[in-house]
Amino acid sequence: MDTSFASHYDPGTSTLELIGTFGPDEWTQVTDEIERAFRRTACWLTIDLTRAAGVSAHSVGHLVHLCNSRYPGTIVRVPRARRAIA
Repeated sequence: MDTSFASHYDPGTSTLELIGTFGPDEWTQVTDEIERAFRRTACWLTIDLTRAAGVSAHSVGHLVHLCNSRYPGTIVRVPRARRAIA
């Protein structure tokens, strides 16, 4: 996986995919990308973080709060937690 931050909006599925490694500087860009994608969708937007790295639980919580307060109908998709096999 490329470690630089990138985003891709799929108008067919109204999905904004955020890819790469997130640092503090990228969150400003993330907000801009969400705003742009939300304007392009009719009502429902999915933000896909399954190919993102370096996104802390706190950051996901911040993103969910942002979406609930500013972008109604937005779903944040995160990767499934991997369970250790004992």
